[in-house]
Amino acid sequence: MTASHDLPPVIRRPALRRAVRAVARALRTVYHEQTRMWEVWCLTSRVPVDREGPLAWTPGLDGPRLTGSQLPIPDDAAAGGRP
Repeated sequence: MTASHDLPPVIRRPALRRAVRAVARALRTVYHEQTRMWEVWCLTSRVPVDREGPLAWTPGLDGPRLTGSQLPIPDDAAAGGRP
């Protein structure tokens, strides 16, 4: 006879419920950590693509980011755009 048969059903069920919840919580944590690991691995293993023009969107851990050299500001922009 096992030890669980010695306990009354009222005590045995909550203990089992707590154990199942703890295992489910641990599996959920492992799943989220593994998913995040693969996301980071995919983001960091990308090969940079040759881009057209001075600006491009590049992937980052915080989301897409605009990178590249800035466009020059025309001289007449300071004068209000009048010729």
